[in-house]
Amino acid sequence: MQYRTFGKTGEKVSALGFGAMRLPIIDGDYSKVDEDAAYKLFKHAVDNGLNYIDTSWPYHSNSLTEGGSSEPFVGRTLKKIGREKVLLATKLPIWAVKSREDMDAFLDKQLERLQTDHVDFYLVHNIMETTWRSVTSLGLSDFLDKALKSGKVRHVGFSFHDTPALFDEVLNYYDWSFCQHACNYFDTKFQAGLEGIDKASERGLGFVSMETVLGGMLADQIPEEAVEIFNATGIKRSPAGWALRWAWNRPQTSVLLSGMNTMEQLEENLSLADIALPNSLSEVEMEAYAKVRTFLKSRGTIPCIECGKCSCPNGVDIQQIFTIHNSNTIFKDVPFGCHQYDLMIAPSGHGAENCNGCGECESMCPQDINIAEEIQKIAVEFNAGA
Repeated sequence: MQYRTFGKTGEKVSALGFGAMRLPIIDGDYSKVDEDAAYKLFKHAVDNGLNYIDTSWPYHSNSLTEGGSSEPFVGRTLKKIGREKVLLATKLPIWAVKSREDMDAFLDKQLERLQTDHVDFYLVHNIMETTWRSVTSLGLSDFLDKALKSGKVRHVGFSFHDTPALFDEVLNYYDWSFCQHACNYFDTKFQAGLEGIDKASERGLGFVSMETVLGGMLADQIPEEAVEIFNATGIKRSPAGWALRWAWNRPQTSVLLSGMNTMEQLEENLSLADIALPNSLSEVEMEAYAKVRTFLKSRGTIPCIECGKCSCPNGVDIQQIFTIHNSNTIFKDVPFGCHQYDLMIAPSGHGAENCNGCGECESMCPQDINIAEEIQKIAVEFNAGA
């Protein structure tokens, strides 16, 4: 296992991190973790050098507000494996915070559930505009200051799901140690995009890569034509392996989270993590990624080039909505797209339903897309798929 310095924290983290959001489950019930199977995965991962485990309050719950099974499982498991062997990350569920006191209460309850006296990395979870405005007005900076001073939290960061403008605002709000953001070869301009990730890294923040295989779509839903492009390089690697290697190739990536729920997935990822050094991919490999991305993007039904030039007076996030819609078309996974939309776009007030058809955005589009017409079609599509 290779290790990377986690930004200005100075911590040495394993290149591969275990994301405890998609653990093995019982009888198809997301809230019921198969603890025997999950323990074997955790034990094998740690025995082979993995030292970063990421969980959160709602993981393996059927409700965003109720505490899920993930944190208690991780706590029990680390008692057996050895808490000192692992750098532990969990997150503040800001959508459930109604007062400054709630922040302290969540942290204390999470420490109890995790059976530990401190969290190594504590994230402000799933930042979007509405939740960000609320939690900052309630005294977030004071909470973070006191959590650090108390020793209950060693480093603070955030995970992000909104616009580049809000990302810049969040970066400037606090002296963060790290951030977590989607990072994959397909959606390089989604949300804050690679540009936002690079800004954070330039400030010395450690970076945690998530959604590296795009919720599995770059693993088991990638079209055969794209697989053939990768295979033409002569390199034997699974589609998931290609996706992981791309994110690891970026020097900005401190640790890459993977929600491994089979031993086969874990073994493949461990073997890749041994060799996935920054800037280690060949020119042939990088050309293959570019060709695959171009091919996949060409399958979208809306010819959006993600230039970011369009804007809406009603706050509709046109580029992100088109990206999710095209992903649905490309990967045939409408439920995942609707989940992304319902979780990340609509709650922030940037949803397609806010379009009034004024057409002001259309003069900004170099592709001459009938934006208002397409956005209103998508509003119906996402409602139907919800």
